[in-house]
Amino acid sequence: MNGYHVRFALAWLVGVGVGCTSAPVHYYTLAAPPDKNLPAAQTNLAIDVRVVHIPPQLNRSELMVRAGPTEVTLLENERWASPLRDEIKDALRLELQRRLDRAPGLRGDFTRLTLDVDVQQLQAELGQYALLEASWNATLSATGRRSNGVRATACTFQSDEKIHTGYAGMVEGYQREIAALADAIVTVLTSSASGSDCHKSIEVSADGSGSKDR
Repeated sequence: MNGYHVRFALAWLVGVGVGCTSAPVHYYTLAAPPDKNLPAAQTNLAIDVRVVHIPPQLNRSELMVRAGPTEVTLLENERWASPLRDEIKDALRLELQRRLDRAPGLRGDFTRLTLDVDVQQLQAELGQYALLEASWNATLSATGRRSNGVRATACTFQSDEKIHTGYAGMVEGYQREIAALADAIVTVLTSSASGSDCHKSIEVSADGSGSKDR
């Protein structure tokens, strides 16, 4: 093989290699960055969050989007940084920590919060909406001579909000809904009586401002 053919073969191989380069994989997390305008959380309340159920179709590393009334799409190159169950658990625990230090009625009264979360739906349509539906059971416990005993609360939660375009916009929508869920939990725990049941639906805007209970 002469020099020309060698150079041609090498150029072809390089071209094939470039053409076959796979698209980069992007990883996303539900843990929102801390608000630099707020002091670091210093709550002494131990928080144990357990995601006891998640829809089986979401138990995968790829992000999933709804593409129509009956169709969903798995995004091979858009993935969760850790299993979705862990993403929800860790993000919700962080959001609760950021709020409980400033929550009236809990500081000093209880020493442990155990939260069981049952996720019924977590879905989105790009540039349209993100939806989170869940139920949760919270148990606040205290120890010592001045203990107020145990407070147990069961609630349901729904958030359906408009989101920005793109995969990052979808995940940011999920982050706002996790934050709204933490807001709802703290509100209920600081205002409801022992053993009460509730149904709370929180709606938040695309920029995270505004919420309402219904």
